[in-house]
Amino acid sequence: MSVRTIQLTVGKYAIGRAVTWSYPDDDGKLYDLPTYDLLLEGTDDTSMPQSWRFEVFRFGVQGRSGHATRVVGLADQQTHQIKAWLPHYTVHSASSTEIGAWQVYDSFLIHDGPDNPLDTVVPYASIGCVEICNGPNGFVDFNDKIVSLSGSTKPTRAEKLKEIGSSGNLVITYMQAIRPALKVFVS
Repeated sequence: MSVRTIQLTVGKYAIGRAVTWSYPDDDGKLYDLPTYDLLLEGTDDTSMPQSWRFEVFRFGVQGRSGHATRVVGLADQQTHQIKAWLPHYTVHSASSTEIGAWQVYDSFLIHDGPDNPLDTVVPYASIGCVEICNGPNGFVDFNDKIVSLSGSTKPTRAEKLKEIGSSGNLVITYMQAIRPALKVFVS
């Protein structure tokens, strides 16, 4: 059985706020960025349509020594087939036990994000990856839902994720959005 088509759509309108810092070089400031909606859609094993929504980082603040700090991320409307499941990927900007990432292309990934996007104690940083929020185990839940829609008959979760990632049937569309302004966080 082949993997069923699963559609991810990253929204164009802000649905919330997040606290972040400049990455990979921290300039010592916290920044205020919007969060966006990601819609996950597909059909289950009974051919019934299913969908779930997740809060995500879409943009991030890039800080590099010798360069101006700026907001980065994919703002143009575009669609990509997921290239692969990266089982050993770990988040670089914060501590996370939710391992793995979906490769959209090059270094643009979908991976774990902050449980609470407004957490000023342990903020996450991003430079354009889609980061899944939604509380403890939000990325695990996201992946479980993808597996549930996939139709994969592989024996283990790890094998299912790998099969989905290489199938070409996990597709992400970024709706066109206005890249937000760089804004220092004020509590």
